[in-house]
Amino acid sequence: MSVEEYVEDEYIDEIEEELPVEEEGVHYKYVVPVKFHNTNKSYSFGTDEPIYETGDLVVVETIQGIELGECQAPALSTEIYRSRLPLRPIIRKASSQDRQDYEDNIEQAKRAKEICQEEIHDLGLGMNLLSASYLLDRSKVLFIYTAEQRVDFRELLKRLGSRLHCRIELRQIGDRDQAKIVGGIGLCGMECCCSRFKNHFDNISINMAKTQQLALNIEKLSGMCGKLMCCLKYENEAYEELIQGLPKIGAHIEYDGELYRVSSINVISGEAHIENSETFQTITVQDLREKAEVRKGVSIKKHVEGPRKAINRVVKPEIKQEETMDYTKVEQPKETKSTQPNNRERQSYKQKPNNNNRRERKQPQSQQSSGNVTVRSFKAKKKEG
Repeated sequence: MSVEEYVEDEYIDEIEEELPVEEEGVHYKYVVPVKFHNTNKSYSFGTDEPIYETGDLVVVETIQGIELGECQAPALSTEIYRSRLPLRPIIRKASSQDRQDYEDNIEQAKRAKEICQEEIHDLGLGMNLLSASYLLDRSKVLFIYTAEQRVDFRELLKRLGSRLHCRIELRQIGDRDQAKIVGGIGLCGMECCCSRFKNHFDNISINMAKTQQLALNIEKLSGMCGKLMCCLKYENEAYEELIQGLPKIGAHIEYDGELYRVSSINVISGEAHIENSETFQTITVQDLREKAEVRKGVSIKKHVEGPRKAINRVVKPEIKQEETMDYTKVEQPKETKSTQPNNRERQSYKQKPNNNNRRERKQPQSQQSSGNVTVRSFKAKKKEG
């Protein structure tokens, strides 16, 4: 399989650098568009003989080497159709031997792919091999693969070189390039755009889905490659023109002297829905653009259709007026002396005895000072005669 499409699209700078200095000054009288196998894009090649017609198989020189391609148009004069890049030459028309070699290369490429797959499995490399292709003269084989991380394939090159006996080239591509090579059916029921007609991959962002008012579901917005679908780019400019000057969904506006909230906008049908806590109405997009004024810092409740749902609330029992007491009229009891110790005495009990208290304990009992305790001594009565 030829990979000329990827080479010309992704490595144009390399083409300009690798061209010889002598070839930059070569000017051809005619230019012929040539298409390669399993590609959708034609590439221009130069010639001095207008002998090539549409459908002719030709042998051309590319940046990879000698390739076989098909003419898409007759030879055109370079005075009318000028090329900005230097043209590579058409070597000759394909002979029967060239066609036979091309068919044999396809079968040999299948065998080379099996060999490469075996070596990848033996080495335990994290590579997903996609395709293998030989040049027309079988001087080089190109392997295309995908990988999540950078792969060290130096040992793989040694093993493949010893078994295939030709130059080996390994090229890593991205997810979109993989989908372009493999192909498939999209959500629309048609063949994927990348494998059918697209030659360049556009930058796709999630803002395009927001502009087109699509549901932000990544699974539905992603293609086979796992990236956002390329078709989001097709109608993006038209939607940007249609929504220009319109308020965003959820914005608060003033329309006909009342405040509303924009609930939805359909630029295709030309209708917009606005609502507040009392009414809900449909207006045209043109009236929304010209008559409505955006009001910031205003909060509007949504309109609820139908009867409102009952809300169960827990109601506290009310106290009857008769049972209430006026605490201001209640006589306070008179102050009485309490036998319990006061706060100061409690604190004194809780405090730890200091060194002075320890010394007092060593003194005799008669000399101790008792605070609230009275000590009395009783003497024995004398017996009367």
